[in-house]
Amino acid sequence: MLFSTLAFAVLAPLTALALPASESHSDASLVARKPGENLCSLKAPPKLCVPNKNITVAETAQRAYDFYRAFVVDGDAEKMFSLIDDVYLQHNPGYKSGPLVIWPLFCGGRKIGSEASTSWCFDEKTGMSWAKYSTVDRWAWVDGCVHEHWDQREAFPSADKCYKLPAVATPAA
Repeated sequence: MLFSTLAFAVLAPLTALALPASESHSDASLVARKPGENLCSLKAPPKLCVPNKNITVAETAQRAYDFYRAFVVDGDAEKMFSLIDDVYLQHNPGYKSGPLVIWPLFCGGRKIGSEASTSWCFDEKTGMSWAKYSTVDRWAWVDGCVHEHWDQREAFPSADKCYKLPAVATPAA
């Protein structure tokens, strides 16, 4: 008994260190959930995005689309926050920075509009994405994660500036 307790005490922290940051999970993130599910019983998002310098422009564009879908169309708070980094600089003076500040606003999984009534854009030259619904939001993507946000007097770019996803877009992992 003493050996197993000692072995657990020594090996458990090593096991956690062996997992890449993107693969470590809290108990809350292991539960299967549906898009749009209310997650407000959780004090924080189950998972945030881990920046990766090896993410390509095409992968970032797909992530930007997935973020738009999660935020605007599906109301999927878990997916949305899995694409936001732990910095999340907020440029709206009414809010502080950090993903925990906005978690209570979106944990309920509310849908904003349909894909037919809204628009999205990712500009590969600037690394910015936009969502257009009743307002226009803009996000800066850094190393495959949403890093900054603006939502005041934003202009949606012309279609020629928007990245074209492959005809059959698949959700990014």
